[in-house]
Amino acid sequence: MKVVYAILLLCLVVVFFQDLKFRQIHIILPIVIFGVSFFLTPLKKYDVLEIVLFNTAFFLITLSILTIYMSLKSKKFLNPFQHYFGLGDLLLYTAITPLFILKNYILFFILSLLFTIILQFGLKKFTKEETVPLAGFSSLFLLIILLKDHLMIFQKIALL
Repeated sequence: MKVVYAILLLCLVVVFFQDLKFRQIHIILPIVIFGVSFFLTPLKKYDVLEIVLFNTAFFLITLSILTIYMSLKSKKFLNPFQHYFGLGDLLLYTAITPLFILKNYILFFILSLLFTIILQFGLKKFTKEETVPLAGFSSLFLLIILLKDHLMIFQKIALL
């Protein structure tokens, strides 16, 4: 079980470095993260499927509202994957759905966006890229959360 947990952490580190350096992640990483997360979650599989469905629905509704808002603002349809959001970001946020109940997934989503904003502003002087490595910074934040949950007694955020 510890090996599988280590694989999850390693995948998050690789996502962070790939997204930071190349502004894209390999397609296999979110698939492995999802599989490992699904396997590690200590609930019955039908409960995990329900959690995945609710979290994915929340994420897709949020993405849809963002798309509608930005399209209305510019008075034409804007594809969020061309203007605001990367496919790797979508895949990562979907891949981690088994790790959280809905309320904690929403909390993680909001906090990871704040974490990303803070890191982006903090590193702005050192980077030349205009884009934000959202999947990379979110995976770094998730890595911190998982390590905190594993090493400390405080209230856990993830289901692991």
